Amino acid sequence: MGPDYIVGIDTGGTYTDGVLLDYRSREVIASSKTLTTREDLPRGIMTALKGLNVKDPSKVKLVCISSTLATNSIAEGKGRRVGLLLIGYDRDLIVGYNLQSKFPTQYFEYFRGGHTVQGEEKEPLDRESIREWVQANQSRVDALAVSSYFSPLNTTHEEQAYDIIREVSSLPIVLGHQLSTKLDSIRRATTACLNASLVAVMQEFIEAVKKSLKAHGIEAPLMIVRGDGSLMPYAMAVKKPIETILSGPAASAIGGRFLSGYANALVIDIGGTTTDIAVIEDSQIAITEEGARVGEIETAVKAAHIRTIGLGGDSRISFGLDGGFTVGPVRVVPLSYLAAKFPGVEKELLGLKNKPLLDWRPTDLEYWFLHKGPRGNRFSIGATSQRNLLELLSQGPLSLTRILEEMDLHHPMQLNAESLIRQGLVQQSTLTPTDLLHVSGQFNAWSTEASRAALDVACILFEQKQETFIQEVLCLMAASIVEEVVVFLGHRKDRSLPKRIGGPWGKWFLEQVVAGKNPYLEVTVAGRFPLIGIGAPAGIFLTKVAEYLKAPLFLPPNAHVANAVGAVAGSVMAVKEALIYPHTTENVQNFFVQAEGERSGFEESEEALTYAKEVTAKRACIAAVEAGALDPQVIVDVSREGAAFRVVAKAFGNPRLS
Repeated sequence: MGPDYIVGIDTGGTYTDGVLLDYRSREVIASSKTLTTREDLPRGIMTALKGLNVKDPSKVKLVCISSTLATNSIAEGKGRRVGLLLIGYDRDLIVGYNLQSKFPTQYFEYFRGGHTVQGEEKEPLDRESIREWVQANQSRVDALAVSSYFSPLNTTHEEQAYDIIREVSSLPIVLGHQLSTKLDSIRRATTACLNASLVAVMQEFIEAVKKSLKAHGIEAPLMIVRGDGSLMPYAMAVKKPIETILSGPAASAIGGRFLSGYANALVIDIGGTTTDIAVIEDSQIAITEEGARVGEIETAVKAAHIRTIGLGGDSRISFGLDGGFTVGPVRVVPLSYLAAKFPGVEKELLGLKNKPLLDWRPTDLEYWFLHKGPRGNRFSIGATSQRNLLELLSQGPLSLTRILEEMDLHHPMQLNAESLIRQGLVQQSTLTPTDLLHVSGQFNAWSTEASRAALDVACILFEQKQETFIQEVLCLMAASIVEEVVVFLGHRKDRSLPKRIGGPWGKWFLEQVVAGKNPYLEVTVAGRFPLIGIGAPAGIFLTKVAEYLKAPLFLPPNAHVANAVGAVAGSVMAVKEALIYPHTTENVQNFFVQAEGERSGFEESEEALTYAKEVTAKRACIAAVEAGALDPQVIVDVSREGAAFRVVAKAFGNPRLS
């Protein structure tokens, strides 16, 4: 009969990893690692599958994938443009507290409507204004999101808005109550907006995976890793891509636990685009009830408690006018890779030394190139310059200096290319930590000569010493990770602490931890958990982090593909929720149960609670079986949320093989 296999794939911002796992022995049979081909996702995925050397595709009974694409799209601000409709929101309150800054879109508008804390209509829905605004703005956006005040208690206005929008627009529409039952109206609106921005991203990714599997003759069920580490069917991921936020980091934490066998540890996954930090306690990944956070953006999505920062091997190194530098948060393509792919780029970089020193420009070290063609002919203000730029780049990668010269411009801002970069049509390449590792000899996958030439020019332009500069970049990255670890762990037990280390004393203490230059005092931070290093460059970047934190560093076998291992080590889970809230009329108090758009009334709270537990448990079990869980177990929890009670049923089980 032979063994049954599971294939795990993780498509990150920089690398695509694959593993072949024996379902019964849980042994990693084969692994592969290749560059993520953002311009052609199927090609990278097929390369990863080919590296697994699956002899008999019929033996593959399940395929599980995780991805950082959704997380990276948010972290880098490259999601699709979304129009956000806010129904019943208090404009003055939001403006007064600057809450509009939390919305991840500039296209939003307020409309009359919404409900009260008792689920009653606050005022009638302004149907005509919704219709007019959508008609006027649909050409500016790629999708629409609707969030109505207290929609978890009454979904009517969101559903009515959906019908109105569908009459005048064919754009994808996301409703807030379908994603979160949290009463936090700002986070719910943010979550709906982000989900709408990611639908197209996830559709493209899923189609790429399905195309790749078909090409390899694999016809197994396809599952996606959620942000909490559990698995869900791919069809659900297309509808709710927001639930895959932190999918890759969650998979890496599971992979770290699986590969190391540690019950308690701090998992640090450093990749090309982001660094992700997670805690494992008693062999479980900590889950945040507050909602997943990516950078400064807060969502209402339950996910693994992970701190994600825009810092990795391919982070942009930017120089200031004073000679100082920063690393990240934006990912760019390393010059070493671009030069290896395009010999003309390498020739230009090597030829910079022949130019007169006075003619050197920082823009000589930045290249732009086409990633993929535009979707239609829609451009923002400055369409002519955008079309001219795309036509110019169709010839191949060009330095920013050449681009400005060819277009007779003086500053990159005049290119008006922000939307082209955000949509992924144009990519940038400049110095990164990966390039520095080529020069130092710690990594040599591509053109070391191009990296060295670019670094030579940068060091002269910005008055840096080469060896010192490389060490300072590595130390800055390590210090940034240490700061994130301290804040992450400190905030877990004391939520009153600020989410950043600030103030003169806070910065001083951090500097002493990583530099220790004070002649009178030694400041030490000692981690109580070992560090598990995950990701291809973990051994390079995390050694100093472990040194600063006085913690042992463990690099497990197959650490370079731990994300893909984590993708196949999770369980299938379905979650159903219900809200119980009091409703008082004429001194008579009743109780409503709101569950998945259905509202039921009860005279007694205990009766309402019993019903809520039964209906959520039943629905969760059915959903888990439909999602592919084998003999799911159900756990029901009840918590208080203001005057309401929240009932959460979780059904989970091992994935069922085909």
